[in-house]
Amino acid sequence: MTSDGTGSRSGGRLLALGIIWFVGTPLLAVLAFMFGFALGDNEPANEKAATVLVVAALILGLGAPVVGLLLSLAARNKIGLVGYGLITAAIGVLLYTQVAAPMLAKRTIRVEEPLVCTAPPDRASGVPGC
Repeated sequence: MTSDGTGSRSGGRLLALGIIWFVGTPLLAVLAFMFGFALGDNEPANEKAATVLVVAALILGLGAPVVGLLLSLAARNKIGLVGYGLITAAIGVLLYTQVAAPMLAKRTIRVEEPLVCTAPPDRASGVPGC
């Protein structure tokens, strides 16, 4: 059985992507907080920069694991596939439980059946539905 060696060559790239993702996402989030933070009625230091940094943190935080998963698939790197697969699955579960599920729960219409009076007419006062 021969190997083309693509898995071993891509290991360093996948590791570099993981380090960039693991360090870069919190760094961008902290910088966005620093530029967008304001106490009381004060204005943020740089609101446009904060917005750009938040978008960059979201793109890096959500996109790097997916890119790593796709690169692992293409390079047939089993360790990268498991690692990035678990990270991507965890992010997917987190997004579903924290974003999608609450939005779907707000859309459901709950109709309660009206109460029906089951008490005789002479004893109906104070009975729910009468």
